Amino acid sequence: MLYLISDAALPVSFSSAGNLTNENQFLHPKRIMDSYELISVTKGNLHIQSGDRSYHLTPGQFVLLFPEEYHFGTRPTEGELSFYWTHFHFHAGEATLCEETKTAAFFRENDCPRYILPETGSLSANSRVNVLFVQLLDLAKRLGSLSAVQCNYAQSTLLLELTNECFFRHHMLQQGENIPLNIADLMEWLQLNYDTSLSVAGIAEKFGYHPSYLTAVFKRYSGCTITEYLNRQRIRVAKNLLTSMPKLSLAEISEQTGISDEKYFMRLFKRYEGVTAAAYRKAFPEKRKNRI
Repeated sequence: MLYLISDAALPVSFSSAGNLTNENQFLHPKRIMDSYELISVTKGNLHIQSGDRSYHLTPGQFVLLFPEEYHFGTRPTEGELSFYWTHFHFHAGEATLCEETKTAAFFRENDCPRYILPETGSLSANSRVNVLFVQLLDLAKRLGSLSAVQCNYAQSTLLLELTNECFFRHHMLQQGENIPLNIADLMEWLQLNYDTSLSVAGIAEKFGYHPSYLTAVFKRYSGCTITEYLNRQRIRVAKNLLTSMPKLSLAEISEQTGISDEKYFMRLFKRYEGVTAAAYRKAFPEKRKNRI
């Protein structure tokens, strides 16, 4: 696995972005770009090769394509396909490539922020990456020099979010840095089971702890209670659904995030995001769509 490393002291330079949709038989064109391209698949399967590396992406997976490297579709898709894409350049010096085993040292350098991006991977169920994609696409549709500057920072935020998710999943969870393995396991379990009806007492029983003890230990290492952590996962997923699934009602989104009471879901969303779920959905209506 290759990782792209670059200084994050300055924002990247945004070039373009879009949301490609295709009903059947999409084959990615053959080309060489002078920019980096990040692709995040939301529906269907994308078959693509870059250099000597072949990727078969399913919903929730992403790939980073490198500049001056020949890439092309390896076979047509079957059925509907949809993915977000964006092209960008780095401002601050040259980006470098390294193997995964060498990335831990970069993560530990807190005084030197960096973009640390895997060439490919899977997003967690509560990932904010596609939400930030929607916001980037909305900004890209607007006109004027201010929008161009905003896009640079929005693109940078998206890449830093991908860096942050990579750090949490590949270094905190897998290596258990400063976090007991049982708490790391619980965090990962909550991310996978956010859409079910859960209580602190039930979670404590499942993991073999007294509720009060588990709550205290969890807060010590995560900085929040189990309930708050779970609610944040649910709201993150809800934000993804609000921006990517416009036909879903608030009641359906509430149900899919594990909250059976729609009114409680709306209060919770307002508490965490500062706006209503309906207002959040309307905040980023513009997208650059391309059908091929």
